[in-house]
Amino acid sequence: MKVYNVHQALKILQEYYITDSIQMVTRWIREGKIKAERSANRKEGWRIHHDDLFEFIEEHRPGLPEVMGVYEWYVENSFSMLASDHREKQNKLDSEEVKGDSTHSEELIKQLMEEKNQLENQLINMQDELNLVYEQITELTVKIQKLEEENAFLIGLYEQIDEIYQELDEMYQELKNKNQQESSNETPKTTEHKLKKKMSVKDFKTIFEKVIKGYESETIKFIQQENELINEIYTLFFNEDGELKNEVIYDDEKYRCPLTKKKYKNLRSMLKNAIRTKLEQILNPVDGTVLANGSSS
Repeated sequence: MKVYNVHQALKILQEYYITDSIQMVTRWIREGKIKAERSANRKEGWRIHHDDLFEFIEEHRPGLPEVMGVYEWYVENSFSMLASDHREKQNKLDSEEVKGDSTHSEELIKQLMEEKNQLENQLINMQDELNLVYEQITELTVKIQKLEEENAFLIGLYEQIDEIYQELDEMYQELKNKNQQESSNETPKTTEHKLKKKMSVKDFKTIFEKVIKGYESETIKFIQQENELINEIYTLFFNEDGELKNEVIYDDEKYRCPLTKKKYKNLRSMLKNAIRTKLEQILNPVDGTVLANGSSS
């Protein structure tokens, strides 16, 4: 089985319109998306088997390796068959010339030229079909990028709506408490907005599970089972005792997300958006998409 180094693998990935970045290739290797093994001589770097590389290509460009393989086989074998046929007919032509049959020789030459023209036309048609496939792949790539942008926008919009809902709920609770105080003839006390600064892993896991219901990726299901992502995000915000880290508290009224750098008034809204952002980074590792930056009040 043929084995490639990283530079050879990159050249093949370029031919299949996947990437032209060697850093991206090494990143996929480290993440296990491209199976590879270290050479005995570390200076030689990674070794990638042919089947493993093309398994990765098939995942990113379904059907294209087969199309390219058929085309390359056709080009290679067509010329080979043409050369073989040409030699046979040339031998026959030489034999006929020895016999002095010039009329038959001219017919053979004419037939050979016609077959050559037919083969050239077939190759041109194959090239046109291959170009059409490339155009379709390019169009699909553009559509996918647009869908990713729309998805990022919708998730950001959903996060803003969720935060507004949380703020309205807090305002409703404050108003409800105020009305209860007035109905009890108590002197209303000014309600101050206090930041929540503590959350258990169990409560965070409940928030995580609500957000992850919107995702059906096998990758997400695996991570959900292993609890890797839960612990990774939780430790960005909280210490081992469940206390909010100081760098997450922006001021007396707002939090600052360490993942998106956005500002929030509501802790749960910040955590939900951080979870969505991390999921999007996992589902779209090629371009490393991070959801909308900025601040929300």
